[in-house]
Amino acid sequence: MAAPRTLVRHLLYPLHERLRGRRTLRYFRWMGRNDCMTAAELGEVHDRLLVEHLRRAARHVPFYRERVDADDIRTPDDLARFPLLDKPTIRAAGDQLRSEAWRGRAWSMETGGSSGEPLRFITDNEREASAQACKLRARAWWGLHPGHRETDLWGSPIETGRQDMARRIAQGVLGFQLLSAFRLNEETMGGFRARLEGGRADFVYGYPSAMATYARFLEARGEDLADVRLKLAITTAETLLPQDEAVIRRVFGCPVANEYGCRDGALIAHAGPDGQLRLMHDAVHVEVLGPDLEPVAPGEEGEVTLTNFHAPSFPLVRYRIGDLITLNPDADLSDNPHPVVAAVKGRTTDLLFHQDGSRVHALAVIYPLRETPGVDRFRCTQTSRSHVRIEVIAGAGFDGQSAPSSIREGVRRALGADMDVDVSLVDELEPLPSGKHRYVVCDVDV
Repeated sequence: MAAPRTLVRHLLYPLHERLRGRRTLRYFRWMGRNDCMTAAELGEVHDRLLVEHLRRAARHVPFYRERVDADDIRTPDDLARFPLLDKPTIRAAGDQLRSEAWRGRAWSMETGGSSGEPLRFITDNEREASAQACKLRARAWWGLHPGHRETDLWGSPIETGRQDMARRIAQGVLGFQLLSAFRLNEETMGGFRARLEGGRADFVYGYPSAMATYARFLEARGEDLADVRLKLAITTAETLLPQDEAVIRRVFGCPVANEYGCRDGALIAHAGPDGQLRLMHDAVHVEVLGPDLEPVAPGEEGEVTLTNFHAPSFPLVRYRIGDLITLNPDADLSDNPHPVVAAVKGRTTDLLFHQDGSRVHALAVIYPLRETPGVDRFRCTQTSRSHVRIEVIAGAGFDGQSAPSSIREGVRRALGADMDVDVSLVDELEPLPSGKHRYVVCDVDV
């Protein structure tokens, strides 16, 4: 049972973060002060953090030290001295990207794999505290604070299948609950309302595709969530399509705010009440690069490279996360000093169809694929409600005898025991015209 909101905000949440060894609230208070600055003042903080971070990386991280002289780093423009990073480079560098100066706790994490290329990386308490503080700061823009009760419509096994009892109890006391986005059918969605009513949810957080599916399910039954009195729906991990935002807003009866980030990078941006997607300018540096990998002019579309200031154990400088964005150079920064992202492209993970007609989040197929040894990259295409085609680029460790069978079993567990699953080995996967790879495609008419 969730504790009273005031008790959580002022006692239990601070205690929870302290016990986890995270300085979340210290970051949060600092970020709150930054939010009160002018755009020029915040820009100075941003530039100072970037230069300090680059100097530390060049001095203490072997990968960068071999390539950049820390004494040459004096201004933000010196970021260009650093090489661009992508996932293959990070995998090849391995421990050479770990800081020799970091003495705190650090542990391994893995991306969700929706890009088809999951990445294992190192994180630490400072990185996690900063990321959580960014969430708290953005939610505070909407009047939400620790103690407001959160319901996640989510699907990662990290969150749904591996929580121990102590963690589940702690989250329940703090007012957090989880609804699985893996199977969305009449039975599962029919039970969601009981989990939201009676003050059990102040806001919802999760995949926009799953929220929109639930909203359309309710609307088809002539229902909505107006009586639940949600304060906000926060969408993340996928592109928020206009038609999905409209149905979520209409049926949930609350505003919709988009969160933009990645597990291996940081929380990059978050929408505020003015509808603008604001960069976390005191936590990350975003470059926007053209096809020649040089910065584009303000307002032009380009590829994101990301530098997280608060990742001391495993700093990823100029990390190419694979997205295309456009910044808005003319945004009004008078009420909020953080720069504005005008558009984000290329973050869609499709819903697939189960044989029984229910919708299944594509991550339910992605996880068994990524866990098969030797699968370097893949594409999953559902051509009908009874047929799925899996194309695999095989790497070291791929067993041509057992792996296809294992893949078929994993896909059938997600989509139905009688699903026809073709597995083929290919040499390459053709990207979209934008250059972005799409690894899950649903060609089934809704």
